[in-house]
Amino acid sequence: MNTPPTANVAVVLLPGFPMGALGILMERFALAAQSPQVFSLSGSSVPARHGVRIQAEVLASVPRSPQALFLCGGRQHSGEPPLRAAMRGRLMAHARQAHYCIGIGSGVLVLAQLGLLENRTCSAPEELHSRLLALEPGLALSSQGMARDQRIWTCSDEEMLPLMLDTLLADWQGSGSGRGDSPRGEVGDRALLAEAQALMRSNLSEPLTTGEIADYLQVTSKKLERVFKRLSGQLPARFYIGLRLALARDLLHHSDLSIEEVGRRCGFGSPSHFSRAFRNYFGCTPREERQHPVHPGFSRGRSGGNPGCGPTTGTTYRECLR
Repeated sequence: MNTPPTANVAVVLLPGFPMGALGILMERFALAAQSPQVFSLSGSSVPARHGVRIQAEVLASVPRSPQALFLCGGRQHSGEPPLRAAMRGRLMAHARQAHYCIGIGSGVLVLAQLGLLENRTCSAPEELHSRLLALEPGLALSSQGMARDQRIWTCSDEEMLPLMLDTLLADWQGSGSGRGDSPRGEVGDRALLAEAQALMRSNLSEPLTTGEIADYLQVTSKKLERVFKRLSGQLPARFYIGLRLALARDLLHHSDLSIEEVGRRCGFGSPSHFSRAFRNYFGCTPREERQHPVHPGFSRGRSGGNPGCGPTTGTTYRECLR
């Protein structure tokens, strides 16, 4: 980056923010030759999610508007009163001039309070969806862990933050288009993979086809399969059915649902289809799995001292569907 590091990145901490997110932000921007400054809305220490307090300057002390303004919060709303008029004005002045405005967790709620999410697409924790829609009825809530709508970037939680920063830094450094188009190269492929996987996790009970996922992400099926194979070692369909069957296995051990209902909740149209897919993937039927769970300390598989079952080797996606 050719811009001076001072005040290029401002991180505004909100009560209940995750310490992990702050660490990720500081590390990533330090590697990019930036020196993030940390601020609060009150000018005092800010409590993190687990009680640790971080000293921060009041936002008004920023000498000039930052290139990137982060509003960093947790998955839950802190319960603080709405922004005071004076602080709202100061925050809005910086947000208007910043090239990137980024909300993390409850920081997305502050963006909505500032009126910056009107008729936009954003990603936010599910716990905040109702509050966001009350503020912005025209808001489109993404099922993915991150979203960008022109200069407004949003991230549901710290798990998706590294990927979002990879994408944002690539855009900042000129490898992206700077206009909200899809990022290019390796960063773009990793973003595509994460978005596709998030879409799959949000649709386990009613699975999408590879073509439907590709259409939603505005790429070809071949492109999606190529990226999946290169970065995850398996095709999208194989990864997807693994997610559904892993959920099924968890429900078999930690719920009182019938085997038929478990299969239905994991997107299988009939008990026989569910049983065949489960057996081909794990080496035993759902009924056997429920009766003989895998116990810690034993090798997985149907042979040996463990009566449970584990993933079979060499099973193909087509075999899971037979």
